[in-house]
Amino acid sequence: MQEHIIGIKQLQTGLKQLTLQVQAGSSFIVVKNSKPVFRIEPIEGQRTKRYTLADLKSLQFRSGQKNLSKSIDRTVYGI
Repeated sequence: MQEHIIGIKQLQTGLKQLTLQVQAGSSFIVVKNSKPVFRIEPIEGQRTKRYTLADLKSLQFRSGQKNLSKSIDRTVYGI
């Protein structure tokens, strides 16, 4: 989980964007006058998986078959 430090002013002006980032799994420490005031973090059961390029790369597989995508479509969709 990534934790970021933001100022109270940033919280006020960017609440919508901050909400999206929290839903994606980030947490924030809000500071006022350079002192931590509170933490914003996702609710444990509400966290969503954030996929990275490494995740996508691990999903790829290699085959020597030239028309593999057509074979998959034929198998799955009956095309």
